[in-house]
Amino acid sequence: MAGRGRGRGQMTFSVEAVGIGKGDALPPPTLQPSPLFPHRAAPLPGGEEGEYMLALKQELRGAMKGLPYFVKPGAPRRGT
Repeated sequence: MAGRGRGRGQMTFSVEAVGIGKGDALPPPTLQPSPLFPHRAAPLPGGEEGEYMLALKQELRGAMKGLPYFVKPGAPRRGT
């Protein structure tokens, strides 16, 4: 007959690996969720440099759409 391991199974998790020693106090439980981050939009950079970057981005996107590798989305089919 084949054996099923050696000795008794042991836990693979040790408290010392987490950084809590024997006898140390555990951290308090979390009773409420963490506060949400504000959902404010970041202000757009103004001035000549910001306008230049915006124009450059629009030109790059237009050039990418003109490439033969750009796949145009198909029209949605009815009945599927």
